[in-house]
Amino acid sequence: MISSEDIQRLIRRDANEEPVLSVFLDMQVNSENKRTYSVFLHQERARHAGSGSRREEMSAAFGRIEGWLADEFQATNKGVAVYTQVGGEWLEGLQFPVPVQNRTVLADRPVITPLAQILESYHHYGVILVDREHLRMTSVYLGEPVHEHEVRTSPYPTPHDVQRGGYSAIDFQKRKAEEVRHFFKEFALEVSEFDCRYAPDTLVLSGTDENVKNFLEFLPAPVREKVGHTAHAPVDASAAEVLERLAPYFGEQLERDEALAIDLLRDRVRNRHLAVAGFQDTLEQLQEAKVDTLVIARDIERLGARCCRCGFYLDRQASACPYCGGETAQGVDLVEAMVRIAEEQDVPLRFVSPATVADLHGVGGLLKF
Repeated sequence: MISSEDIQRLIRRDANEEPVLSVFLDMQVNSENKRTYSVFLHQERARHAGSGSRREEMSAAFGRIEGWLADEFQATNKGVAVYTQVGGEWLEGLQFPVPVQNRTVLADRPVITPLAQILESYHHYGVILVDREHLRMTSVYLGEPVHEHEVRTSPYPTPHDVQRGGYSAIDFQKRKAEEVRHFFKEFALEVSEFDCRYAPDTLVLSGTDENVKNFLEFLPAPVREKVGHTAHAPVDASAAEVLERLAPYFGEQLERDEALAIDLLRDRVRNRHLAVAGFQDTLEQLQEAKVDTLVIARDIERLGARCCRCGFYLDRQASACPYCGGETAQGVDLVEAMVRIAEEQDVPLRFVSPATVADLHGVGGLLKF
């Protein structure tokens, strides 16, 4: 599993003379129940380690990656990112339940864009299943159940001598109603603790329509406001069954968030109000810490330059920096640079379909001022 803390740790790793090999692998099984990543990895090993002055060091780096895959990879996951220093011993591997495109990059620092794209493409949900006597809470991250908690109660036993329609039956019904209120109060405290501990973006409340409606009234206002969806589901349904029921909602939320970000960006760009589009303008505003939200096409590629003196990134090839006159390094991955700057500044990222921002040249930013 990966988190924003992993990205921040990789960002804090300083650049040094020894390059870093970043390897991303799609670990899904195909229709024949086989993983094909080894073919790609073999081809990349031949390409990177086939010649050159660092041939043996590159071969050793790929060997460390293959060793990590053999020892550490868990078959339930669908993607991995492995980083290792060429000419050194440092290695870090991350694995996650969603696929990633096969890719290798040799650079001065670990590449983080594929990880950021994964994290920003999934919400963190808290799924709550409740009935009158049971409560189940599941933290759903990257589409998978991560933490599960269950609360069971000890309800009043049903007496065998209750007469239908008699006074004892009415009395028993009152006791059961009071019992449910007591349980719901306890459940509400448990949900509040769950929300505080795991901090999901959105809560999803499931159960019978009656139980969901009644239980909502017991939740504290701040927790109740985080309930973004309610659904009908039996409390004894498995986690896989619940996630299958909720999959359409999860997909709709991602599409909705993407559409809102694009519409807002396009509207502001059209009205020339606190927004920029295109690599040159967005890159400048981002480096000046003026971007509030960065909207960028998935898997887009863009090369530019970086000043070796002041560190400013340029969306063009230039032998000298227009700001300080320093020499520039060419062929710099601008997408990786923009994502790294955004992560360092804690700027929200919105990765969207390339077709939806083609008229904005693939990237844009909502500005703070």
